[in-house]
Amino acid sequence: MFLDARRTCALLAGVLGAFLLFPAHALDARRAIGQFTHVWYENQLPQGTVLSIDQQADGAIWLATYGGLARYSGDGFETIDPRVAPALKSSAITAVSADREGGLWVGTLNGGLYRRQGRALEQVALPAGIESVFGIVRDTSGSLWLTTNAGVVRTANGAPRLLGDADGFPPRGFYRGIVADRDGGVWIAADGVGVVHWHDGRARLYDEQDGLPSNAVYSLAVDAAGAVWVGTQSGPAFFREGRFHRHPRAAALDGRRIYTLYGDRDGSVWFAPLDMGLCRLVAGDFSCDDTLAGLQGETVRSMFEDREGNLWIGTTSSGLHRLSPSKLVTVTGQMVSNAVRAVHQVPGGALWVGTDGAGLSRYEGAVLRPAAAYNRQLPSQLIRAIRSDTRGQLWVAGTEGVTRFDSAGRARTFGLSDGLPGTIVFAFAPARQGGMWTGTLQGVARIDGERVDVADGTRGDDTRALYEDADGRLWIGLRSGLRCLYLGKVDSCGTDGLAGSSVFAFHPAVDGSLWLGTSVGIVRIRDGKVTRYLQRAGFHGDAVFALLDDGRGHLWFSSNRGIGRLAKADFDALDRGDVQQLAPRWYGTSDGMLNAQGNGASQTPADHSDDGRLWFGTAKGVVIVDPDRMQGNAQPPPVSIERLLVDGVDVEPASIMRLGPGVERLELQFAAMSYVAPSAVRYRYRLDGFDRAWSEPGAGRAAYYTNLPPGDYVFRVMASNNDGVWNEQGAQLRFTLLPQWHQTWWLRTLAALAALGLVAALVRLRLRTARERERALTHEVAQRTDALREANERLQHLAASDALTGIANRREFTRRLRLAWDDHAARDASLAVLLIDVDDFKAYNDSYGHLGGDAALATLAAALATSLRGSDDLAARYGGEEFAILLPDCDTDTALGLARRLVDDVQRLALPHRASSVADVITVSIGAASRHPARGGNPDALLHAADAALYQAKDEGRNRALPAS
Repeated sequence: MFLDARRTCALLAGVLGAFLLFPAHALDARRAIGQFTHVWYENQLPQGTVLSIDQQADGAIWLATYGGLARYSGDGFETIDPRVAPALKSSAITAVSADREGGLWVGTLNGGLYRRQGRALEQVALPAGIESVFGIVRDTSGSLWLTTNAGVVRTANGAPRLLGDADGFPPRGFYRGIVADRDGGVWIAADGVGVVHWHDGRARLYDEQDGLPSNAVYSLAVDAAGAVWVGTQSGPAFFREGRFHRHPRAAALDGRRIYTLYGDRDGSVWFAPLDMGLCRLVAGDFSCDDTLAGLQGETVRSMFEDREGNLWIGTTSSGLHRLSPSKLVTVTGQMVSNAVRAVHQVPGGALWVGTDGAGLSRYEGAVLRPAAAYNRQLPSQLIRAIRSDTRGQLWVAGTEGVTRFDSAGRARTFGLSDGLPGTIVFAFAPARQGGMWTGTLQGVARIDGERVDVADGTRGDDTRALYEDADGRLWIGLRSGLRCLYLGKVDSCGTDGLAGSSVFAFHPAVDGSLWLGTSVGIVRIRDGKVTRYLQRAGFHGDAVFALLDDGRGHLWFSSNRGIGRLAKADFDALDRGDVQQLAPRWYGTSDGMLNAQGNGASQTPADHSDDGRLWFGTAKGVVIVDPDRMQGNAQPPPVSIERLLVDGVDVEPASIMRLGPGVERLELQFAAMSYVAPSAVRYRYRLDGFDRAWSEPGAGRAAYYTNLPPGDYVFRVMASNNDGVWNEQGAQLRFTLLPQWHQTWWLRTLAALAALGLVAALVRLRLRTARERERALTHEVAQRTDALREANERLQHLAASDALTGIANRREFTRRLRLAWDDHAARDASLAVLLIDVDDFKAYNDSYGHLGGDAALATLAAALATSLRGSDDLAARYGGEEFAILLPDCDTDTALGLARRLVDDVQRLALPHRASSVADVITVSIGAASRHPARGGNPDALLHAADAALYQAKDEGRNRALPAS
């Protein structure tokens, strides 16, 4: 087995070339520090102190800790210490530095210097008396520089030399930091003395007389412009024109200890002052953030920017942190709840956020800050909608009515006593005739001044969205469909009412069409025509809570699957038949969301801001979409095959190796070094000589093969980053499996020849007998097969059917229910059942006799069977006068709507029932229940819920359908 050396070199060249062709962005200087994706690798390292970080040519991240050398390639940390690398004399690693040849230099405490090439680790000889190495750099000429316990060592042409007084270095100084600049110079921090600059064979010392804030220098860095920065006991400074200078914008750091600083490739300089968190200086701004989890009160010991622009941060005790660029920004606040239910920007004013438990907040300083003065006046901290009007008033809907704040922040709350039809309020729409339309759980009202007018015909309606068009027609989105209020009359807006769906959002377009977000996808109403974009547009029962137009040709929407985007032109192409299927671009946790669940079922879970950004409420914070700054990751990830296990034994790849004979199991582990969103990395692999096609293990990082036949093989693997950019060259591994003696070609040839002779003789003998038996058996088998098939069909029908009604019996219903439960659990879909009882049926039998009762049950069964939605629904006789209906992919609202229609249909059958206490015809009572099997429970719990609802329907007077509570 061997790695193709030429291919490996080509791979490294390709990867490096990709970095040049697609230069990675650093962390966007326009974003606040808290708006980057922050990952804390808590308790995952061999030890919590990270002194040094670097990235090897293959993309792996290396960390120096006091508990060993740690390697990270996207999934867990590999620890290298004396137990696995006996050549290593100390587990206290103090410095790591990757070189241009693909190797890694490793400095230790009391163990000297090492170089790792491939998987081999070898100690490097140093001058006598050097035991510890604290810093490692290479200058532009290729010389290796070390800061050690004995001073500074320079290795040129393979010969290490300890520099001392004669070279201009302070006597026996303790050197903390070392960096190489672009001009061939090297800068060394000499604690308590100042900074030494080596250039052209000469050293010069800079101290407080040269502008250093303090001679106690802890850290050094070079920024993107080539300027050298120092971190001292009294703050940072940068070098220019022969002196060090303080930066006026970073004056807040004056007098602070700066143990670590770093310059990224886009010009930002990062600082880690004590007790101030993480700070950043960019061209026009300086800011600090002390809110990142795990970094409060921490001392940062190292920083490193990798090729994708991720910033890695090593600390003294809390291990490793990572800040990464992301397409989306999630904003939270220090509140009891960050579940955002409503977002609204007052034009030209504040951006308000309503939460589910923490009341109102405002977006200020890149975080959500509670609006305490407003929250004290709210009757409930459970916010559902926010709007403003032209008079500067802020309207807030919650679970205890409507609160209107005037421009001075004084509140007026409206409730039932003021005429509001319901206290739980979900929707607002400014009314053209004045005031605000208000949608509640029990109807629609208009609030104008102190007056509340309930819209006739809407009482009892569960209203979720409102929109008044230019003609004065009020569009009403309901839990149970769509209605319109126009000139005092309520109708279905010239549509079918969108039965079976809930309407959560309205979005009027400039072309006159109206877009609707519903519980099953997107709907467009244009020129009186209703077009449903459901499965064909990539919505498989996905609720759309909000719709926003980015002004760049795209519709954005939120859902329980995350935030999605579709081009409006794609909808038109689908309408024309140019395409048959749309695929939304979904954004989730790998794109910067803390939680992929969008909040909704109310009017304003998302909004535009004046600067063109889009804001979406989620279960954890408000997500910002900036269409102009959707930073992507153009870097194809480096790919490597990290391990080969042969029958469970770790095998080191050699220049050429053959495996076996007798190998039973191979495991090949691989990795793609992309760290913006490691969970979004995808792989494809193939074993040439065995696999016919590529396999896609999703996020898996291993391939397994058992009992491969002897032969020559090439294992290939490729990977994509979080943006779907593939490294199609990938990595490959060649190997040969040797045969066992009984698998050799000559033995197989002899065995084959002998077997062929024996088989030929047997074939001639058996063919004669077989032809005779075949003729007789063929006829007999055909007859028996036909008879058996008919008998089986009769038995299956009888076993699954009720003898009286002809519909399914209880046993078949129970079987189908359990199958449906498992299927819906796998798909996270909702499953519903209806339990139906004939009202006063005992009295019917007493009055009309059992034969009459049987006839009535048969008639009811036929009516129920014809009322189903389709072939997947199942009607069954559940026992006596009870029936049951199984409704796959059905939520509570849809199930209840069908149940109520069945109640009406049965009554319209007009089957006489003179003994009924309900009506003079046969009526039924129905209990409806729906559950998501993926969220727990069992089929019996679903039946119990429907049964409880049925009994409640009978207790409340029969001839009705009620949902389970």
